[in-house]
Amino acid sequence: MPRLKAAPARIPIPQAVAACTAFAAFAVSLLAGVHAGNPMDTILSRALIAMASGFAGGFAVGLVCDWMVGQRLAVIDRELARFESANVDDEGLTGVDIVDEGDEGLAPASIQSETRRAGGRASEKNAA
Repeated sequence: MPRLKAAPARIPIPQAVAACTAFAAFAVSLLAGVHAGNPMDTILSRALIAMASGFAGGFAVGLVCDWMVGQRLAVIDRELARFESANVDDEGLTGVDIVDEGDEGLAPASIQSETRRAGGRASEKNAA
């Protein structure tokens, strides 16, 4: 019997944005410090400060993004609920009737595959 795979753990938006921003701030600070020729202890201390501030700023941006996504999902859920309630009558039917028809209700294949141009030529012949 095949085993179902567990869904991968999802990282919340604020933490993901904060981690990416912190890493970028740390890397840029390291590169800028090395390029400037600063001593290693100064480079690392400034890079850690940049990483902490990048995490805080990224977390704030992530919270805003998470709020925006939540608002949009709420609108989609409301529209979906409104759509579903509008298409269902008192008996739970959606207004779509499925009729079982045999092949006698279908036109021959040659008539069904007729294109607009061919239909136009036939009407020209009939008019003459």
